[in-house]
Amino acid sequence: MLKITRSELYKIRKALGLTLDEMGALINVSGPQLHYIERGNRRLKTEHIALLTRELDLTPERLARLLAVYDAEESADTLKERARHKLAKIAR
Repeated sequence: MLKITRSELYKIRKALGLTLDEMGALINVSGPQLHYIERGNRRLKTEHIALLTRELDLTPERLARLLAVYDAEESADTLKERARHKLAKIAR
């Protein structure tokens, strides 16, 4: 079975563009429960990982690709935010 952390669970969800409710449905928890899992207030159980692995047909390679997609999107968002901040300084 794949080892997935709560932070990776969050990244997978974001990379796929799923809401808390949509991802929660895949692992048989509610959206609010998933939020608590992602934040570390509830435990990510082995059964959650097993369901996610099955539902998304996750392999180590696919997991790595999803995490790379998240990192690329996050990096792009950061660059956009920095550019906007610099433009806002100029506009003042």
